[in-house]
Amino acid sequence: MGKMFLALLFCFSLLSCSKKEKKCLTTNKPYLISVIEKNEKANLTKNKIPPPPPCPYGGTYGTNFFIIDKESNIYYFQRPKINGWFCGTEMGEDTIPYFMNLKTFELIQIPKNGIADFVLLNLKKNERNIIHVASQLDTLSSQSFHFLINALDKSKDDNDFYFIRRTHQEEDTVLKYKKNNEYYDFKDIKWDKTKIKLPEMNK
Repeated sequence: MGKMFLALLFCFSLLSCSKKEKKCLTTNKPYLISVIEKNEKANLTKNKIPPPPPCPYGGTYGTNFFIIDKESNIYYFQRPKINGWFCGTEMGEDTIPYFMNLKTFELIQIPKNGIADFVLLNLKKNERNIIHVASQLDTLSSQSFHFLINALDKSKDDNDFYFIRRTHQEEDTVLKYKKNNEYYDFKDIKWDKTKIKLPEMNK
């Protein structure tokens, strides 16, 4: 239990946006993912914050996901909780994301003029929402991105938190098949196994 608490404490300290970052978002200035991540890692090293213990459930990603593609379109999907816990696999040079078995039909495109309403309707109240904003581009400056972040800031409760990162191999792959309206089966994909932890059956 102590290790689990440490892991959650680490996640909160790492993933919470600083005042400086939020000012950047609310003033519609470009958000550079690589620069923010570099600063976060430097802060962890400087303050000697230890990495979290290994996830006892094999790793999971969170509960709510927003993907921003190269054309600034926004897609959404949800993941179930695992016994109410979240285990991070996002930070650290050697971290490899786990396979989520994401399906093309699970990706829902959000109309650009309906972002705020969508966020308000889909963030569950009285429950910790762990929100990922994943982008195919490193620099985020579109109106859609700022609409999304402002909507998240207005809708989330104190127990909710979000962080912004680059998309993973699986997200990029499923999104490609979704946009091309092509049949997708993860077993047919030639995965780069240095960038994803696949299930045993596919190794």
